[in-house]
Amino acid sequence: MIQNLNEELFSFIKKSPTGFHAVHELANYLTKTGFECLSEGNTWNLVEGGKYFVTRNQSAIIAFKVSRKDYSGFHIAASHSDSPTFKIKDHPEQMVKGKYVQLNTERYGGMIYSTWFDRPLSIAGRALVKTETGVATKLLNIDRDLLVIPNLAVHMDRTVNDGMKYNPQVNLLPLYGDAASKDTFNKLVAEACGTAEENIISTDLFLYNRTAPTVWGAHNEYMSCAKLDDLECAFSSLKAFLK
Repeated sequence: MIQNLNEELFSFIKKSPTGFHAVHELANYLTKTGFECLSEGNTWNLVEGGKYFVTRNQSAIIAFKVSRKDYSGFHIAASHSDSPTFKIKDHPEQMVKGKYVQLNTERYGGMIYSTWFDRPLSIAGRALVKTETGVATKLLNIDRDLLVIPNLAVHMDRTVNDGMKYNPQVNLLPLYGDAASKDTFNKLVAEACGTAEENIISTDLFLYNRTAPTVWGAHNEYMSCAKLDDLECAFSSLKAFLK
């Protein structure tokens, strides 16, 4: 039973590379279990025993059940759906010495810098896209190993094991490709959205760690996974709420 629950958690996390995706997955859970999606801009006709949810800005979800008339209290559970990461800046490509391309980023949340080095990374988020019927918001996930924030070899910094003070704008920019990759990032994002590059209006994109979740230890008593802060709590809150 515990292993099945772990596998369900890992599946949820892998489908949620960003907070936007997490909200989408939580909405899917609720819909499949009989909850009705409401709009905050419409009049609600709630019924006793009804189950409902609303979303805000694709980044928050609020679910509730209408209790019996004789019920005099309420319970609330809350978790956040985002995780510490790096946000991709607009026009992020930076050519370095004519040899390779890095992406310009900014910190989002309180991460431990060292855990981001030498891991397979990629990009996910959302984009505003021009369509024939107006502007649509599309979730995107470039589902392959795309980037790495590399450590220097030790012989290029003999003091690295004595303690390193990281400069995010120098040491923590992800490597995107060689010189031939210049001016390809926006096209890659457009392809992930299934549209042409000129149709992309704006984006909210983030790095995410693609290292696979795992259960480990002498008795399988531990787990390791990116985004446990805080998707593990969001998942637990949902499961408790549904029960």
